Order: sequence, then structure tokens, then C-alpha cells
Amino acid sequence: MSLLNHYRQMYEYEKYCNHKMLDMIDTVPEASRADARFQQAVTLADHMAAGREKWLEYMEGKSTGRLVWRNDQCELATLRPRFARVEQLWTDYLARLEQDQLAQRFDLIDESNGNRYPWPIETIIVQMIGHAPYHRGQVVMLVDQLGGETVDTDYAGWWWHNVKQKS
Repeated sequence: MSLLNHYRQMYEYEKYCNHKMLDMIDTVPEASRADARFQQAVTLADHMAAGREKWLEYMEGKSTGRLVWRNDQCELATLRPRFARVEQLWTDYLARLEQDQLAQRFDLIDESNGNRYPWPIETIIVQMIGHAPYHRGQVVMLVDQLGGETVDTDYAGWWWHNVKQKS
């Protein structure tokens, strides 16, 4: 498998995990949703979607500077449609990306001071895939503390059911 195809496969796993994370948040009992930890879980999930949107805008040279990395006021009802849209954008992007483009650089512009930081596309793909479990782990812990149901999103289980069974 090529490195690019590996990243595509990892993104399929990422989408699976995103859906499981949103399912977990939905299981938090209504009585616990007024707790600040519930908003923290929703905000973390929103941050994951926002990061994917922003990175893709930068990578495609389309950054408007309007997207925020973190919205502490986001609402649960906005998450599923946002993730669906972002996941489709990333799936399409990865499908048209060529192996030699992984090394291409794009500029991240610090919106606070205008400084430019060059990043290779591959670095951000790895960041996206590698950083998500950190935040999903935080969400899982919060959901558990709030009395919601958590599920296992280990890669090995996903791989066995979604990759191994097809080969």
C-alpha cells in the first residue's frame, strides 16, 4: 500500500471514530447536559471539525480567516452536519491528492500577526490523524463522567471489521 493510500485508509478510520464520538455525546443524559463538562465535550468535538476545516482551507489556499479554532458556544445540533460536510471535503481532497503532492508546502498565516509558516501537506495530514485521538479521549472521559455510554474505537477492531474482512 502506498503512503497516500495508507493516509486515505487512516482517514476512513478517523470518520468511523468521529461518528462513534458523536454517538457517545448523544448518550449523555438530559439531566447532565447542564453540567459545564457537557459543553466542554461538545466544544472539543467542534474544535476537531474546525481544525479540519481550517487546515484544508490553508492547504488549498482558500483561507478566509473567518473560521475559529475553538467555539465555546457551539451547539450539539450543529456537530453531525458539520462533521458530515468536513468529512466529505477531506475524502474528496484525499481522493484527488497525488503522492508527489505530500511534500508540497502551503502557508499557514497567523491571523493575529500575519506571520507565514510553511508546512508540508503530509505533516498536516499526520497531525490531523494523530491529534484527533487526544481530543476524542478527552470527550470519552467527559461523557463517562456525565453518565453517558462510551464505546471502544480502537484501530485494531475497526481494521478487522472494515479492512481484513474485505480482503
